[in-house]
Amino acid sequence: MPNNLKNSKGDNDMESQYFWMSLDDLEQVVIGNGEVLLINKNGESTRIGTTVDEARKRLTDFGKDEDFPDFMNDYNG
Repeated sequence: MPNNLKNSKGDNDMESQYFWMSLDDLEQVVIGNGEVLLINKNGESTRIGTTVDEARKRLTDFGKDEDFPDFMNDYNG
């Protein structure tokens, strides 16, 4: 199940975001504002898609699909 992020300013006009932690807790997949990002432990982000299917393919291409089993198998966006 994804984790729901709230806007830190408390505004309600920002699109909801969801994130999944990698099994080693060093990276996150984040969905929000029309894109899917892979964020590392240093806060550096890589855009991996605009759809769940595109992001899953990129994670597989990067060899990181097994690091995010919940995102890869359970989330249907």
